Amino acid sequence: MYIHNYKRLFFAALAVLAFASCADTFDDEATFDAGVRNTQLSSPAEDGIIITPSADGSSQTISWPVVYGAGGYELRLYNTADESIIKSDTIDGCSVSLPREEDMNYRLELRTLGNEQLGNAAATTATTKSFTTFTSTYASIPAGDIYEWFRQNPISDTVAISQELNYDLEPGGEYTLSKSLNFNYHKVVLRTSNKAHRATISLADSASFIVSNDFTLKYIDVDASKCVVPTMAGYKYDVEPGTDTIAKPKNYLLIDFVRLQDCSLKGVSGSLFYDNNKSWAVVNFLIKNCIIEMTTTTSNVKNEAFISFQGGGAKNFTVANSTVYQTGEGNSKYFLRYNNSVRVDRLGYETSDHTTLNYTNNTFYRVASGQWSNYSGISNYSAYNIQSNIWVDCADGQIARRILGNGRLGNGCTANWNNNTYWNNGEAVDNSSYDTGFILSTDPAFVDPANANFTPTGAEQLERKSGDSRWLP
Repeated sequence: MYIHNYKRLFFAALAVLAFASCADTFDDEATFDAGVRNTQLSSPAEDGIIITPSADGSSQTISWPVVYGAGGYELRLYNTADESIIKSDTIDGCSVSLPREEDMNYRLELRTLGNEQLGNAAATTATTKSFTTFTSTYASIPAGDIYEWFRQNPISDTVAISQELNYDLEPGGEYTLSKSLNFNYHKVVLRTSNKAHRATISLADSASFIVSNDFTLKYIDVDASKCVVPTMAGYKYDVEPGTDTIAKPKNYLLIDFVRLQDCSLKGVSGSLFYDNNKSWAVVNFLIKNCIIEMTTTTSNVKNEAFISFQGGGAKNFTVANSTVYQTGEGNSKYFLRYNNSVRVDRLGYETSDHTTLNYTNNTFYRVASGQWSNYSGISNYSAYNIQSNIWVDCADGQIARRILGNGRLGNGCTANWNNNTYWNNGEAVDNSSYDTGFILSTDPAFVDPANANFTPTGAEQLERKSGDSRWLP
């Protein structure tokens, strides 16, 4: 096939000048040879390769200028943390759309392939382009005592409260936290710079991360086995901060998010989070891709709850793709507890905005005693998404009723249930009065829960792929 007329030839010339992608210039009948014959081809130049993320950040388009006379392109995309190949393919075109993962260092190798019919030889080398989805680093912390490092390198008063500060820890680095760490109303992310080689932070007996604004732990292993205070605690202010520091549209001080992502925590003997009975409301509280070992000593638990909002609550609470298990002799009465007055309209939202509670693809083992959650005062203003979870020997087994608060939905509220397991004392517990989806009835039969192997062998759990996906074969 050939370019059929002068108009198309004109557009082809424009493409060469502007390095436009082939998909933008030609229709499916074009071969992009432009008269190139018997030529040693080159790969597209690095500066012509464009990486464009989607609006929601879940995917990315990689595009490059046409190499005339080519027979296609060989593309390889690597995760440089472990040199694993994310994508290896031959592309018949000048762009490809691929998933985009946050906090990833990528390397793209793109090589032009030859065209035998035109006598054109493939490029001898690929063009390499490295790029990252890590947000920019504010500072790097060397291995050692994080408390002491911040004492010597305090956040300047000139740094805007609105700025998110990303602190990188050394891959595989060994850290301690000797005392509780307060970030003075700043937004802080502590993360390992290479998430395939996570740093470890060991907490001293009375060391907490003090939360007074957005706070995130990412790609970190936390050893809390010596700690007897909450792992994270809301700042116990003497004088409430002004609205020029922290928003307070109605009754509560608003923190946009508290996040644990891709972390492991071992030896948590008390509460994971406690708001110190202050008016803190977290808009988005997230636990994602985490493993949390509870070794509960009941006296170390605050307000009877593992995640304890005594003075406030969360607008949106999510646990996803995570495992939480208990090895201690004590237990918290609740997994999650809110102040019952923390309705969504008292956070400054309309009641139609809803408080949301999301549990998706999680494994819970021996967590909580007696009840699971308590927030009946807000349940008429909440929406629920509870899917593909496994609860074994948790609370009294009546998990669905406890999650719903008072067991009924308010006007405009929704509850989506599916593929959940409720197993207590060696038998299935009937939750069908509240969980209206498909409930799994077989014993999950974990391979070795005593040694933290929660691989399910139950027929329905395997078929429906429920629980934390890390355990699925």
